[in-house]
Amino acid sequence: MEFIGSSITFKQKNLVIKSLNYMERHKKIDQYCKEYCKKNWTDLSFDEANNLIGILDKMAWR
Repeated sequence: MEFIGSSITFKQKNLVIKSLNYMERHKKIDQYCKEYCKKNWTDLSFDEANNLIGILDKMAWR
């Protein structure tokens, strides 16, 4: 990662990586909902959201 200076700690670097993974996961969920569920992810019921997360967890996030 070129943009990270040498002064960043290991803990900070892990936090940045986790944040990027989290944002990527939300993009995937949003994309999947729009394409397949034809509704916004915030409009899903608890069961629909739970099933969706189960499906996406089996797929590669990266």
